[in-house]
Amino acid sequence: MTRQALMTADAVPLAEAARRMGVSDARLRQRIAAGSLMAVHRPHGRGWLIPAFQLTEAGEVPHLGRVLQATGRPVSAQAMDRFFRTPREDLEGVSPREWLIAGGDPAIIESILSGL
Repeated sequence: MTRQALMTADAVPLAEAARRMGVSDARLRQRIAAGSLMAVHRPHGRGWLIPAFQLTEAGEVPHLGRVLQATGRPVSAQAMDRFFRTPREDLEGVSPREWLIAGGDPAIIESILSGL
């Protein structure tokens, strides 16, 4: 399976992501437009899917919006999915996603992303 297919298979429909995050669908569409949330179009359909790297069981990865905007330029959802899920030596061997969930300093992730 390609990286795109794996990411899409694991993605969450917009309405489900909104419920988990405790906000409206409209609010998530605003965040997608602003670049503080990544989304991909549903294959063969209308609407958005939210790549799962951005979510926890209880809601959103801490500081996600702030960190996503640190790139300062458009980056594909596939590239961000790979970045957030890949362990890094400069993060004590954990992925950026795990780092943020564990309460790690988001400024470190912002710095890494701004240098990509």
